[in-house]
Amino acid sequence: MPRVFPEKLQRLARKHLFPVLLILTVTVVLSAVFLAFPGFTNRGGHVSAIEPGKTNTAESRKSTEFPVADWQNAIIRVREKVAPAVVYIDTVRKVSGGRFMVPKFFRDFFGPGFPETFEGPEFEQRGTGSGFIINQEGHILTNEHVIRYADKITVTLKNGESFEAKVVGSNPEIDLAVIKIDAKKPLPYAELGDSDALQIGEWVVAIGNPFGFQETVTAGIISALNRSLKNPKEQGYLIQTDAAINPGNSGGPLVNLDGKVIGINEAIISNAQGMGFAIPINLAKKHLDELLTPTPPSPWLGIWMLPVNEELAAYLNLPFKSGVYVDSVEPDSPAAKAGLKPRDIIRELNHEQVTDPDELAAKIKKMKAGDKVTLLVWRNNEFRTFTATLATRP
Repeated sequence: MPRVFPEKLQRLARKHLFPVLLILTVTVVLSAVFLAFPGFTNRGGHVSAIEPGKTNTAESRKSTEFPVADWQNAIIRVREKVAPAVVYIDTVRKVSGGRFMVPKFFRDFFGPGFPETFEGPEFEQRGTGSGFIINQEGHILTNEHVIRYADKITVTLKNGESFEAKVVGSNPEIDLAVIKIDAKKPLPYAELGDSDALQIGEWVVAIGNPFGFQETVTAGIISALNRSLKNPKEQGYLIQTDAAINPGNSGGPLVNLDGKVIGINEAIISNAQGMGFAIPINLAKKHLDELLTPTPPSPWLGIWMLPVNEELAAYLNLPFKSGVYVDSVEPDSPAAKAGLKPRDIIRELNHEQVTDPDELAAKIKKMKAGDKVTLLVWRNNEFRTFTATLATRP
C-alpha cells in the first residue's frame, strides 16, 4: 500500500472534499429557510398564507389554511341547494311580417285601385332564458328582456315539469320582471342574500341554461363592483364577474358560497372572455313589492303604421317628409271609434310632433288604458284633430 504524505492528503481534501461540504452547507441553509417561512408550506393539500397586515414573527405569525377539496365541496353544496329553484324559460312571440309599400312600378302598371301596401306572413319568434323561484307560491324573478313582448311563456322546473307563466310585474329600466306559475304545490325557492356585503375577489357561482343546456353551473370571482355598461369610466350599479355567463343565462342567479343569491345574471360583452354582469340582489329587493304588483296592461290605439319617407311623401304629394302613415285601422279599436281611417297621416300626439311609428308607439307605451290622446292628422290636404281614448287590447 503506498504511503500518503500529509502534504498530499491536504491537497486531496481541498480538491475533493471542499465542494461536497459546500453543497451540503448550502442545502442545509436553504432547507432551514424554506421550512421557517410559512408562505411556502403545503401540507396535506392545504395552502397557507400570512394574514394581511401581520408581520412574520413568532408572536404575530398566523396561517390560514384553505383545503383544496373544500372549494369543490362548496360549489357542489351550492348547486344542490340552489339548482332546484332555478328554472328554464321559453318564450314565443308572434311577429307580424310587417307591412310594405308596393313598388311604384307596380302601382303605375296596375293603375288606380291597386293596393299601396302588402302584409308579410306572420311568424313565431322564440327566446330562452333563466329565472329562479323566490317563494313557494311560484313567483319567479328574471330579466325583463327575457319575457319582453312574449305572447306565451313556458317555465320548466329542474324535475322536468312545465307550466305556462303569467307576467306579474316588470321594470324595463332596471331589466327585472316577476312571472308566476301555478304548480298547485309548494315549490323550492332560493334564499336572497346581501349584495352590499360583497367583496372583490369573492367566489361566486352562476346557474342557468346557456344555449338551452339546462342546469349549467359555472364558477368565478367578483371581478369588480358598481360597473356601468353604458360607460365603463362611470360608476354604475352592476356586479362584474368572470363566472361564465352566456346567452340563456340571463335571469339566472349569481350565488355566493353560502348558497344565497347575490345577483341576477344580465349581460355579457360580445367577443370578451370572462366579463359577465349581474344586477345586485339588493336592487331587486328594493323593487320587489312593485314587481309583485300586477303591471297594468299596455295601452292600445289599434292602427297598422308605416313611416312617411321621401318616396311615400312624393307619391302622396305631401308637404312634409315625416310622420306616421295609417295603413289600416282595427275594427272597434280606439282609433276606429275616434274616426281615424286608412291613408290618414298622424303628425302630432298631444301637441308633440311624431316623426315615425316607433316614436308614436314609445309615447303611447308611457300612457295607460283610459287616457285620452289628441291626434293631429293630415287628411285630404288639410289637418284635422281627433281625440281617442286608449284601451287594453281585447
